[in-house]
Amino acid sequence: MKKMILALLSVAIFTLTSCNDWFDVTSGSEIREEDHYKTVTGFQQSLIGCYIAMTDDALYGKNLSWYLTELLANQFQPVALYNTTSVDYRMQNYNYQHADAVPVIDGIWAKAYNVIANADEALKYIDKNASVLDDINYHIIKGELLAIRAYTHFDLLRLYGYGNWANRSAELNAKYTIPYVAVLSKDATAQLTGKETIELILADLEEAAGLLKDYDPITGKHDASFYAQVNDDGFYKDRTLHLNYYAVKALQARVLLWEGSSENKTKALAAAEEVITGVEGGIRQDGMYTYLYFITPNTINNSNTSMASENLFGLNVSTLSSKITKYINPYYVDTDYAAMFLGSNDAINLYEGSSSDIRFSMMLNQSTNNSTMGYVPLKIYQGNLNNFFKNKVSMIRLPEIYYIAAECYATGPNPNLALAMDRLNTIRQNRGVYNNLEELTATEIVGEIEKEYRKEFLSEGVVFYYYKRTGATTMPHYSEQMGDTQYVLPYPEFELQSGRVQ
Repeated sequence: MKKMILALLSVAIFTLTSCNDWFDVTSGSEIREEDHYKTVTGFQQSLIGCYIAMTDDALYGKNLSWYLTELLANQFQPVALYNTTSVDYRMQNYNYQHADAVPVIDGIWAKAYNVIANADEALKYIDKNASVLDDINYHIIKGELLAIRAYTHFDLLRLYGYGNWANRSAELNAKYTIPYVAVLSKDATAQLTGKETIELILADLEEAAGLLKDYDPITGKHDASFYAQVNDDGFYKDRTLHLNYYAVKALQARVLLWEGSSENKTKALAAAEEVITGVEGGIRQDGMYTYLYFITPNTINNSNTSMASENLFGLNVSTLSSKITKYINPYYVDTDYAAMFLGSNDAINLYEGSSSDIRFSMMLNQSTNNSTMGYVPLKIYQGNLNNFFKNKVSMIRLPEIYYIAAECYATGPNPNLALAMDRLNTIRQNRGVYNNLEELTATEIVGEIEKEYRKEFLSEGVVFYYYKRTGATTMPHYSEQMGDTQYVLPYPEFELQSGRVQ
């Protein structure tokens, strides 16, 4: 199975299936491929095809959002081992070499590089055929494609690479990590060091931000009439379902903080604050239906518990309801062995007994149909959601940007503890927690940030990366000390056979 990734990358270009009328490309030759990119529609179809591919179960439709990365963070009551829960049990206990776990881990790698291959193919032609694109489509489509490539590579790095960079920079900058595939080729892409990989991710994001800044409708620099001709089919209707300008800046902050040096914490803070300023100034997209606002105690109800209005970037997963049936059920019974829920004491302790915190009072449902009386998260439960909030999976949500800013203010080279607490208090107040944090030390603020991640991001796959980034040595419901053995997913065997090192 040597050079398997090359086969995956080559085949990936032509294997995405159609979804409605957006993506129906099965090019069988380079001529057909070139023909596809001779129209604006061809580029738009390929871009939407990348987003559709990202909703696959191997990626953000399941594993890298509400399921696998939540098991890795031990967010919920431990799963018992039954025939129907073997994968859940193996992953929750970091038994990555088990026969049931290997296909899942290999599938993430393969599907992620499939997405990257499709983005690369469109990028290959976008400058070559730039004459078929007007300025708006050229800047936005190219910006999004670069951002997709960066986003996907970064999550591969976070999963299959090492964590705790801030405390291991010399070691990790010398280690080889994932291949950064920016050009489709019959030759294998060389592995790079972690430092080199981060630099390529940030370079793609910097270029993406530059392309989007003056053209993305979400910035409000132009009114709806500016986009009238290019948006007649609604392609730019909701920018939060695309990697828009503010989502790219948020992703920059996420990547920079992962690297963790003082210099990059300063840059991460600047990127996060630009997003915060944009949001607090009022995200508008006149006549084009972008909604970006906080859910508060005054606005929370059973129809908006997905919190999709807070997504800087989210995906629409059309079959989400059927995907979660086995796992997210507010009325689970004792024989629903795969059910994802918090034990009663765990839930009460996590939210510190605060009945006013809407993340406890409205975002959890205590089931009475079983002996555990556990609390089920409702964020992706589809039962009563209205159309705007249905089928949405969060990729980057507003609270994370406030937490990034708070952490940078508390631990960066120019500490400002008052602003760190202000950023945390903003989220707490929006959640109904009105006793503001005051007069905390930097260490105490970091402790509050960890608690906020755990409270805020149930069913979003965010907390595992927080633990890994900060080098946490303990994990809820797990008795052994956490380290690289638990945090680093193994490369697929076909990659190791091809000469990769990990």
